[in-house]
Amino acid sequence: MPGSVFPVRRPHPLSLLLLGAAVLFAAASRDGNFLYLGCAGLTLLALMAATADFRLLLRRSRWLLLTMLVMFGWLTPGTPLPGIPGATQEGLLLAADYIARLLIALATLALLLKALPPPELVAGLRSLLAPFALSGFSRDRIAVRLALTLQEVEASRTGQGGESARMTGSVVLPSSGFGATDLLLGVLSSALVLGALLA
Repeated sequence: MPGSVFPVRRPHPLSLLLLGAAVLFAAASRDGNFLYLGCAGLTLLALMAATADFRLLLRRSRWLLLTMLVMFGWLTPGTPLPGIPGATQEGLLLAADYIARLLIALATLALLLKALPPPELVAGLRSLLAPFALSGFSRDRIAVRLALTLQEVEASRTGQGGESARMTGSVVLPSSGFGATDLLLGVLSSALVLGALLA
């Protein structure tokens, strides 16, 4: 019956940021086949769920990826590969590890950007900076600057030149409380980090 279905509250942005950080830490801390499986899984997920964001990040990182491949693959001493002049087996394996970790970071970032609109992303980062407020650190100032920067970026992408962002005069961040979903995400994040540390 419709009346017996309880609406699921959207997770707090902070919970999603912490989950993203935990996934990034757990996947990137692996080695060998586990690293490559984590990279393949997150890359595939990002391609399916956050196609535009992930492709944009890949396009902007293509020279970094190529540089990592050349620097490690061709400038690392080791066993020469007959089919690839100048490259070494150890160098290409090292390049594959670093490229896999970078792809994991890009895929995680793309998924977070897809899940969190700019205002929610700023709100999550503001909550993340809450402990620093005890030392007099102004998290509101950082949040406002980040929000205005994201508004400028979004305005430039839509061809508005940032005029709408400068004319607003104020920044409104979404407010949301923590619920059962956030508790589950917190447990999952803790389990990922703990598993990575104990493995």
